[in-house]
Amino acid sequence: MPRPPIWYLQAVELFEGVSEEDMHEMVAGVIDRTYEKKEYVYTQQDRVENVYVLKEGEVTLFKSTGEGKHIILDILKPGAVFGNIGFDPDAGDLHYAEVTQKAYLCTLPQNYFLQILAQRPDIALRVLNILSKRLRQYEMQIRALSSLRARDRILATIRLLNEKDGESILPEVLRRPTRMTHERLGNMVGLSRETATKQLGELQGEGLIEVRQKTIRLTESGQRAVAALA
Repeated sequence: MPRPPIWYLQAVELFEGVSEEDMHEMVAGVIDRTYEKKEYVYTQQDRVENVYVLKEGEVTLFKSTGEGKHIILDILKPGAVFGNIGFDPDAGDLHYAEVTQKAYLCTLPQNYFLQILAQRPDIALRVLNILSKRLRQYEMQIRALSSLRARDRILATIRLLNEKDGESILPEVLRRPTRMTHERLGNMVGLSRETATKQLGELQGEGLIEVRQKTIRLTESGQRAVAALA
């Protein structure tokens, strides 16, 4: 069972340092909801107005090419803030938000969230910081897709996924690692499932990754190999 909404909001970067008294006031306008696996929080046809905080579970952001293929933009873990955090539903960066592990979400309606920002400039600055971090992450992904070899794309992406698992706001005993099929990984790094399978087999044979029950982690050798890519 999920913890009270205030526990999650206090744990996320966006509301860091907010007093418990102020947090209780903020929680009054928050909508809590449970989403089942494979349910959409929103689609790329929707006008997204709300801001969401992922409390538990996993949400995958992806674009559809219209040819039955998906381009994965991000895999969100507990503590992630997403949705219309840029406050522009017509920005053109439309995508799907699909629940890939049963999820508990806090929804902050747009007008309510804007009221919070007007009252708390410190939170508004954190919004900019979150957007800046996300932009840097996506720039790194673009660099990996455009300039790295297939094996190095995979190594860099596995490091990102491992880091995200470690950034979850949940206690370690409750964290659920990202499960990654070969097709899903291929969609993240711009490779076919067959190529991803071949590269994963080679990386595992070289002792750079460990694969257990569809979870993939870098070994110490793999971490050194990724560090050498910088």
